[in-house]
Amino acid sequence: MLTIHTPTNMALQENEVYVRSEADNFQDEWPVHTHNGYEIHYFIQGDATFLIGDRIYKPLPGDMFIFRGGVPHRINPSREMVYKRSFVNFTELLLLDMLAVSQLENLMSIFRHPNGLLVHWSLEEREHITGIFKGIKEEMDAGNTGHKTMVKLSLTQLLLRIYRKTTSEQSADPILCSSQKQTSVSRVLHYLNQNYTENVSLDDLSKTLHLNKYYICHSFKETTGYTISNYIIRKRVAEAKKLLLSTDAQILSISETLGFNTPVYFSRAFKQYVGVSPQLFRKNELLNEAKIH
Repeated sequence: MLTIHTPTNMALQENEVYVRSEADNFQDEWPVHTHNGYEIHYFIQGDATFLIGDRIYKPLPGDMFIFRGGVPHRINPSREMVYKRSFVNFTELLLLDMLAVSQLENLMSIFRHPNGLLVHWSLEEREHITGIFKGIKEEMDAGNTGHKTMVKLSLTQLLLRIYRKTTSEQSADPILCSSQKQTSVSRVLHYLNQNYTENVSLDDLSKTLHLNKYYICHSFKETTGYTISNYIIRKRVAEAKKLLLSTDAQILSISETLGFNTPVYFSRAFKQYVGVSPQLFRKNELLNEAKIH
């Protein structure tokens, strides 16, 4: 389901960085999710599709995806081949004391793409990229004196390499769809992400996108793991969580803004996917924030 990835958020809250190097573990489920901070995902091996925002990529070895953690994303690897990847999640606070504000703004501009940025590294370049991830992971695991500084230096080096590559070469491609099905699902995702507060029906999608509604149902579920209606509800709930935490809006107002028919339906759907009512969710999060500060 469209979830907030709590382990990543907890790691970022504690260390401002979370890294894996050449991980090859396989999960039973790969849900669409969001998290705080930024992500650099380096695809090493496997057969997968990668959903970022409303774009679907077909990764190749050496591909790197750069995106904001708040953009819904999902890797969908095949069980037929080992899925190996390295990734790092981090907050901008981690690098504030490393660079001048203008320099940091330039580096962080690589994350501005709403559907992620794709960079491909050559065989020669991959050795350096692998070494950076490995170095960050080793420093975080060892925790020796000055390890945080070493991590910051390595991460800055990685960001500089990406920035140089994207500004000096035509190596960044904002979208790679390898099949008609993926292209169609991307169109559906884009429409849903723009209109999820409306009462969207299969007939509406079929007429607007000129696609067979049965084809839409099958392709969307196969690619994302969700039905159309399920995706819309989960998208609304995910946005409700943001509004509950970032505004003082009343429950009724949030319910109406997000397209729920009644506050009762909103509360029922929210509790089904989050586990608590909207009121209790806001209260608990505010209490947790107060404890931290």
